[in-house]
Amino acid sequence: MKKICCLCAVFMMTCFAAFCADDAAKDKSKEQPLTSGFDRTRPNQFVENMKMVGRYAVLYIPNRLLDASDIISLELGFGGEVAMQFQVTRYLQFGGSHGCNYFVTKGFDRQCGGGYRDGTRFGLVCFATENVVIDDTCGSVRKSVVDSRGWQIADFRADAYRDNDIDFWAVGGRFGWLCDIGFNVHPVEIADFVTSCCCYDLRDDDLK
Repeated sequence: MKKICCLCAVFMMTCFAAFCADDAAKDKSKEQPLTSGFDRTRPNQFVENMKMVGRYAVLYIPNRLLDASDIISLELGFGGEVAMQFQVTRYLQFGGSHGCNYFVTKGFDRQCGGGYRDGTRFGLVCFATENVVIDDTCGSVRKSVVDSRGWQIADFRADAYRDNDIDFWAVGGRFGWLCDIGFNVHPVEIADFVTSCCCYDLRDDDLK
């Protein structure tokens, strides 16, 4: 009888120890993050890709129209300025301007609005002297300053060119007295339009 009682006691102690070990393992598994398997908190990459493709398809035509409108810029100015200048980029330019005026523009890098220009600029082939300030702007037109301080070779690293306030590579000109008109074609925008038609946004200016 004593042997039977001892066996029963050992059996019960073994079962209790196994039960406690199983509970401890479950608690430990709850504390540790999952390292494999499907994570329902993570966005479905396929769904995200489809959303991106859908946005691109919906905005494709509006973006191409905007890119096409960027190719040409126009400006109309009124004031005490004389302007007669023409350029095929700043490396091939003739003429200049002197005085001040107020202007409205649909300009480079999607600048639309108006402002006040004051200064003097003359260019001959790749050489130029320029001291021009654009201020009192409205709309998306940005303020800028170009100050070459004497005759020197045109430098595309100047702040106004580097920041796309003015297009160094534009082809066009500005002409008039008291009332002047400016017209420019932007080769970099032509390249952006062509590459964007092939699904590569060169200037990274598409609507997202």
